[in-house]
Amino acid sequence: MLFRYLAAALAGGLAIDAVVASAVGVGLKKREVPATHVLHERQMHHWSRTWNKKEKLRADALLPMRIGLKQSNLGAGHDLLMEISNPSSSSFGKHLSAGEVIDFFAPSESGVSVVKEWLVSSGISAERITLSANKQWLQFDALTSEVEDILVTDYFIFEHTQTGTANIAADDYHIPGHIQEHIDYITPGIRLRPDPGRVKKLKRKREAEELQRRGITTDNTGLVPIADASSLPPLNSSVCYLYITNQCIRNQYRIPKGDKAAEGNELGIFESLDDHYSKEDLDVYWSTLYPEIPNGTYPIEKLIDGAIGESPTVADAGIESDLDFESSWPLIWPQKTVLFQTDDQYYEINQTDLYTPYLGFWNTFFDALDGSYCTYSAYGETGDCDKPECLDPSYPDPNPGGYKGQLQCGVYEPTNVISISYGGGEGDLPAYYLKRQCDEVMKLGLQGVTVVISSGDYGVGSYPGDGGFESGCAGPDGTVFYPATAATCPYVLSVGSTQFDTPASGSGGPACKLSEVATSRFPSGGGFSNVFPTADYQKSAVATYFDTVSLDFTGYTDPGTNFSTVGSGVYNSGGRGYPDVGAIGDRFVTRAEGAWYRVGGTSLSAPVWAAVITRVNEERIAVGKSPVGFVNPVLYEHPEVFTDITSGSNPNCNSTGFLAAPGWDPVTGLGSPVYPKLLSLLLSLP
Repeated sequence: MLFRYLAAALAGGLAIDAVVASAVGVGLKKREVPATHVLHERQMHHWSRTWNKKEKLRADALLPMRIGLKQSNLGAGHDLLMEISNPSSSSFGKHLSAGEVIDFFAPSESGVSVVKEWLVSSGISAERITLSANKQWLQFDALTSEVEDILVTDYFIFEHTQTGTANIAADDYHIPGHIQEHIDYITPGIRLRPDPGRVKKLKRKREAEELQRRGITTDNTGLVPIADASSLPPLNSSVCYLYITNQCIRNQYRIPKGDKAAEGNELGIFESLDDHYSKEDLDVYWSTLYPEIPNGTYPIEKLIDGAIGESPTVADAGIESDLDFESSWPLIWPQKTVLFQTDDQYYEINQTDLYTPYLGFWNTFFDALDGSYCTYSAYGETGDCDKPECLDPSYPDPNPGGYKGQLQCGVYEPTNVISISYGGGEGDLPAYYLKRQCDEVMKLGLQGVTVVISSGDYGVGSYPGDGGFESGCAGPDGTVFYPATAATCPYVLSVGSTQFDTPASGSGGPACKLSEVATSRFPSGGGFSNVFPTADYQKSAVATYFDTVSLDFTGYTDPGTNFSTVGSGVYNSGGRGYPDVGAIGDRFVTRAEGAWYRVGGTSLSAPVWAAVITRVNEERIAVGKSPVGFVNPVLYEHPEVFTDITSGSNPNCNSTGFLAAPGWDPVTGLGSPVYPKLLSLLLSLP
């Protein structure tokens, strides 16, 4: 049909004269918004920095419309999760099954009916409207002219200033006020796919300039070949302030060696973007540093949509993937790990290109864990979307070497703990999409899953160029803080980074506890969300921070849509504070690409905390209790189970950033774990 031609034209950069109308603004009349209608979504002002409005879309272009219906019980779902996570509640630890979660959130029949009635009254016959299998989408095809009248808007072709990618979108759109409570968002709507740098993997490559572009850092100590490994000092706890190993982490956090491996309690680790572990690297790492882990010990591979697990050669291995397993596995051994790797090689390789057209991310992972997610998306697209405004991986993949099977929906059960070291700028997407994705994490929490996410390595800002801001910081002067996603979702355990310095007391020694401060070689990601309000479980801790610390900058209470109304404020004082906790994030000795590295980043901190929670779950399961699941409320109530990190800051955006302080702070959260105290607390819960 016509839209198919339009989509192909936009994706391929072909002439699109046949489907565009006039030059922008020519012949357009201002539409009068009926008194019965309200504004539902509007483009963010700063998008104009990277998107040019080129042409008016022709009135007879056919658009495949999808109306995302608000799931029912989202508020009740939050309340239920808080109850399940409250030790004082009789429901503590009584998690739901995946099927129970789907049934709990299905949109109400009355909501579906009222939206459908509105469409019919607007001229879309009932025969043209279909409801998705999970009742979360209403779908119909319509001419541009029909949609513009229904939504009181105009559609245009927008072109990205750097990539030339074209999208179909409106500046804003309106719907009747009486149905707004039932509609999440509409696509095509305001959505413009952001710069391909939107999602950045916290990963490592050998080239220094590539490391900086991708937002990850390593020590410039060079690669030590295997033959010269003897040039390293003895890797034991006496040098833990210079070379971090799992022995250092165990000593610092007082974590004993594991002795349990309950079936079903494997640690899940997410990987993508053509980053793959190396069996050879793992074998050398085990035999050199942890001979109790036998060679041939590799993760259980749960591969999604044609993904490959291990790297075909050691030279092509991803340092991040190797690091994730090498930093966490010795802490949980003899327990196993599970690799969740997404997407076939065509998409994985293509997505690593700076100007890739395939910008979709995370959806195929959630698809594989939650079958209902395949028919809706937090970002307004589905896993098999082939429109320019979506460009997710689509399966079956017709490209050479692509995965020819069907999109995998609900094929894997989530592990009790999932570690994720991916992120982007929170302002890159409309709040509707971020909230919808965060709700998916809430659903995992209801099932007893702990999702652990790194907080980023750019302090109070993001990586350069994110969101169209040259410095990675918002506002006309690049001084407004730019928080990370998905670290700001209130249902994740967000982890900041620390470093071990000289001994805290005494003269040192193999088991001496070191002083621990915020990382200084790179700033731990942290701050306050512009999308999510301060979580109830952290309000007291956040208030105490502001009462205790004197900052040389001010906050605002409403970021608006373009940061132009924040005045002199640079952060949202009413936002969800992150990170929640901290852990070692620098100077870690890892084996990757056939050589030894010393690396750092919050993508080290996250799997360490994921391993800690996995160890706690082992002990709870051993006495017949459930996994801890969403653990944030309990942690904030018990700061005594942490080593409080009070030194350091997270500078960026022409500021010192936030300061570490007694208690919770937006640099290292509540602090690093004191494992015996943490275990005693969580083991005492019902």
